[in-house]
Amino acid sequence: MSSHTQLSSTSSTTPTKLCSRTYKKASQLFLTRRLPEALSNLQPILTVPSSEDQQTNGDFAAALAPIATASSTWRIKVWNFYITLLSAIVELGAEEGKNQFGQKEWKGFATQVREGGIWEHVVQVGYQGREGSVDAEVVYVLATLLLNHSSSQALNQQRLETYLSSYGQPNLDLAERLQNASGDIQQQISATGGTDTPKDLTARVRIIELFTLHVLPRNEEWEYAQEFINLSEVLDEDRKELFLQTLEGLKEEKERGELRAAELQRAKDAELERQRDDERRRAEEEAAEAARQQQPNGQKRNTSEVDYGIEKGSPRGGSKTKSPKSTDKSSNGKATPRTALSSSNSKNTKKPVKPVSRGNQARAVATSIRNLFKKIIQNVSGNPLSLVRLLLFVLGILMAFSRQDIRERVRRITGSAWQKVKGTVGMGVKVSYI
Repeated sequence: MSSHTQLSSTSSTTPTKLCSRTYKKASQLFLTRRLPEALSNLQPILTVPSSEDQQTNGDFAAALAPIATASSTWRIKVWNFYITLLSAIVELGAEEGKNQFGQKEWKGFATQVREGGIWEHVVQVGYQGREGSVDAEVVYVLATLLLNHSSSQALNQQRLETYLSSYGQPNLDLAERLQNASGDIQQQISATGGTDTPKDLTARVRIIELFTLHVLPRNEEWEYAQEFINLSEVLDEDRKELFLQTLEGLKEEKERGELRAAELQRAKDAELERQRDDERRRAEEEAAEAARQQQPNGQKRNTSEVDYGIEKGSPRGGSKTKSPKSTDKSSNGKATPRTALSSSNSKNTKKPVKPVSRGNQARAVATSIRNLFKKIIQNVSGNPLSLVRLLLFVLGILMAFSRQDIRERVRRITGSAWQKVKGTVGMGVKVSYI
């Protein structure tokens, strides 16, 4: 209703003045971040009037939006501002966009921008469906919008290819332009889209730069970009060389980035592997510590029993415990020599202690052997090179003795040594006999 009212009230106003007035008001609202109001003010000049509005205004010509018949200057300003406004609306995010526009409306704007529908809207509404008539500056802003917000640049590449292929060479002949100045200037601008100016040529060079150095590299079209630059008739030799050098630099930078990413990924994988190894080693150490904490009670009991048995089985302990019996025997008048008494005492003491001491000694030997094996296993696991050196040493000895000449030499040396030993023993026997 508000847009129809605005169109009705401004039916007598020319499209250029209407676009100028609307642009100034909407830009002020945009600067104060009143985005919904700025968009609502722009909508009337970007909307094709309905048949009812045409009948009311007495205009039965082809339905065109005011922006389509405005001058090129204000047409470019309004479209660029509208594209910038949509970009700012998408950048609000889902939550803020829902608060200002509503969830459905904000999703519609986001889809229109990210999927490239905005490009088709501009072509159809502002340029009557003629792709090549779109102003170069508007095309540049549209391509930049898709480059920033679209995840895939396939549509952007397709649109730019269509535009560059349908876009005629710029006419810079000023004499011809002065001859055609007597015609309807507004009609010429609408037909050509304002493409025959040096300013538009500069804009087209910017489009080629955006296409070859940003869009095509995003699509991994490096060879296509290089070929496009070499075959371009708009770029001079200096610009071609500059573009090719920039393209090569971008490719090298991308390759270096991929290498750095691969190195970072490898370092991250190595760090994760090291953490897993540390956790596994820590778990093994904790399990071993728990096992050691469960074993000490039995081991302490065994060691105490072994020590106790050894003390009881020692001659000193036997003599002390059995001294009363020996004194009793001596007091009974049995005169025995000291050696017989000591032997009888040792026999008497050994008989009851003998089974206990043997069991304790067996347990002590088994414990010592077990501790020795544990120590060997710990040393080997802590320093596996020692086991490797031992195996290499044994292998070297076996390989040396596998040679026949070495065996013969060792046999001769051993035989001569044995003969010397026998001679020495024989001489000692003779001397001792004499």
